[in-house]
Amino acid sequence: MVSYKNILAHVHKWEGGLVYFPTEKQWTNRGVQWTTYKALAPKLLNIANPTLDGLKSMTQAQADKFIKYFWDKATYNNSITNQAAANAFFEMFWGGSKYGIKWLQRVLGVNPDGNVGPLTIAAANKYAPSKLIEEVKKRYVALAKADPSKYNYVLDGWINRWNSLLDISKKYFNQLVENLPKDIEGKKKSKIIIYLLGGIAVSYIIYKRMYKK
Repeated sequence: MVSYKNILAHVHKWEGGLVYFPTEKQWTNRGVQWTTYKALAPKLLNIANPTLDGLKSMTQAQADKFIKYFWDKATYNNSITNQAAANAFFEMFWGGSKYGIKWLQRVLGVNPDGNVGPLTIAAANKYAPSKLIEEVKKRYVALAKADPSKYNYVLDGWINRWNSLLDISKKYFNQLVENLPKDIEGKKKSKIIIYLLGGIAVSYIIYKRMYKK
């Protein structure tokens, strides 16, 4: 089953500590930036007046609520049917906000508005999950090439993170058909049997007519 819980260990591994990013001029704790914490803590943590100290002392359980929030937004509440594809959408949204989603939308050939909705989901569910995972890496490299002074020093870390994402995702690459509900599989088998029986019946009728002649 597709779930944010399947990516938690990956995010915990790569978003472990309290860091100040000079390029963004703000603190980040467990992958949650100060601006994000300030905007969403009232809704997700019931903290009426978020403070920087609150961000710095944020627990993993609190941080996981942010992960789930971004997961739900990126996957349109688990509407993506393959875990690997959902992982790609989350990673792009978590690390690149709407710009990461726009990248994937352009790849999928849908309107790149940065919002995941039914049309984006429909296209994603028809696209090879392995290729969506590959697009995460392509975006990392493109960012570094576009602004080397800002991103080159973190590119190696991004690639290591992507390799981790690939490791947890590749087991899901071929599960689009395998994960069909049993009732759907049963219906498919029933149709095949019906087609076979129909073919036999038609062949028998043709044989009888030929034999009579």
